[in-house]
Amino acid sequence: MLGKSPDWITKLPQAKTSKQMFVVANYEGTTAWVSLNEKAADGKWYQIMSTPGFIGKNGLGKTKEGDAKTPVGTYGFNAAFGIAPNPGCAIPYIQVGNEQYWSGDVNPGMQYNKMVMINQYPNLDTENSEHIIEYTRQYQYCLNISYNAEGVPGLGSAIFLHCLGPNKPYTGGCVAIPENQMKVVMQNVKPDCTVVIDTLENLGGSFN
Repeated sequence: MLGKSPDWITKLPQAKTSKQMFVVANYEGTTAWVSLNEKAADGKWYQIMSTPGFIGKNGLGKTKEGDAKTPVGTYGFNAAFGIAPNPGCAIPYIQVGNEQYWSGDVNPGMQYNKMVMINQYPNLDTENSEHIIEYTRQYQYCLNISYNAEGVPGLGSAIFLHCLGPNKPYTGGCVAIPENQMKVVMQNVKPDCTVVIDTLENLGGSFN
């Protein structure tokens, strides 16, 4: 625990109905202030972790596949996985191997925006899907943000919270934080965690 959550986080509308909130507050360019907050038994909010992180190269406001934007809104985490062994995640965790891809295949029946096994989908459009194990730095630990959970083809896929990759101060639309902080999230996140993404200004936030 880092102490009490900032007032602006406790005043978010989502705080009224949530017990845990993962907040991504974009404040400059592709930089965001990212925090995991939890409501204690006394009804007060406390921060489990907070860190600078990065969002999509083209900022916020995702509407389609390939726009390099991070979605705005309220979501959840609906999958946990990674190259590394399970660090102790309360969301069922898959340690990936060579078989797992995240489908970006818009063709019918190809499980767009879901993890698939290549042996079960041998005709998968791998050019537009992600071979998870190849992202050796970024995907040590991953949580899937439930953007386009319905899997509408073309609306956008593979919007993850993941570890920082090498050299780039932005992502393709995901949220990236340092691996040590990502591990803390994995070890503390709850299945009903609420994910809130917007600008710091729109969230009513400040660094004061």
